[in-house]
Amino acid sequence: MSRVLGGALVCLLVLLSSVTRAQPMAAPATPQAPHVSALMGELEIDRIIEVQVDRLADWNLAIGGPAATRTGPASVHPAWQLVPYIDGRALTGVTPLAVDLGQGRLQFHLRITAQNRDTWTHLLSPLTFQRAVQFSVGLEQVDPFATDFTRTSRRALLTVINWRWLLAAVLIVATFSAAFCALAVHTTLLMERYKLLDGTLAHRFSLAKVQLALWFFVIFSAFLVIWLATGNFDTLNSSILSTLSISAGTALGDTFVKAAGPITATGTLQSGDTDGFLAPRWTARRFMRELVSDDEGCSIARFQMLAWTVALVIVFLADVLDDLQMPVFGPELLYLLGLSTGTYVAHRLPEIQRDRQRNDAAAQT
Repeated sequence: MSRVLGGALVCLLVLLSSVTRAQPMAAPATPQAPHVSALMGELEIDRIIEVQVDRLADWNLAIGGPAATRTGPASVHPAWQLVPYIDGRALTGVTPLAVDLGQGRLQFHLRITAQNRDTWTHLLSPLTFQRAVQFSVGLEQVDPFATDFTRTSRRALLTVINWRWLLAAVLIVATFSAAFCALAVHTTLLMERYKLLDGTLAHRFSLAKVQLALWFFVIFSAFLVIWLATGNFDTLNSSILSTLSISAGTALGDTFVKAAGPITATGTLQSGDTDGFLAPRWTARRFMRELVSDDEGCSIARFQMLAWTVALVIVFLADVLDDLQMPVFGPELLYLLGLSTGTYVAHRLPEIQRDRQRNDAAAQT
């Protein structure tokens, strides 16, 4: 009897052990993924923002970081390697200024660095005041955290141009433009003197001066727009300086060519030119006619210079508005601009020669 009871007990123990082994081991609890739930501050360049990330401490501990505040090298603190993500683009180099794992808060300074300059260029174009973006944080080259700040929610607005700075820039440009236009209309700022057949002096518009003034205002305005949008004032490049130098050289060469001719500052002014400083009355038709014509009529040298200047100005402005940076003209375009302006200056020499001949003929009579 005892043997039967012992055998039954052994069988029961074996059965219980097999049932226990058959039951699966409970998997360790997986921490929930972090989630961006709040954003304090304005999404704008050179601003400091604070981000609330739920379950940040659990995530930091799960991937090898300490649960407490920073006490060791940054390599063992994953939370200190997080960067902001705007529209899925990581702002490389913008690591936290402060980390509070207990509260789940991160603080970032949104700044432009050499590593993220191209990213900011894409984010800030096209130009507008504000636009809705998706905002999150995460490690670089890894999917960012889940977020409440999506484009459709319109809870995160990226400020491209601050209206206060834009107003200041508009006032500056408007002041300079108004002063320039007043001088251009009422004085001989964009004009040159020339001598008529009867020996009297008159004024006409100078294509070289108009080109120099146009490039000056275009580059000046682009510089202000880029600075307002990106905070970067180191935007001028060698091709822009070369373009402005070519325009200045054209005006200077035109001055030297005129100095070699009979056109001088002495003489009797034409009846319409009552003052050597004040400009005669002019119209838009006269303005265009004098830009593209000389004493023999419409000049192809003047027309091609004006056409290439307008074309390059349009390309320049379109590139600035699209990329928020000064365009880089290749050497071929700079050669073309130099050839165009050089052709104009070269054709000025026969004009001066004809003026000299007419002046000599008038003196003999």
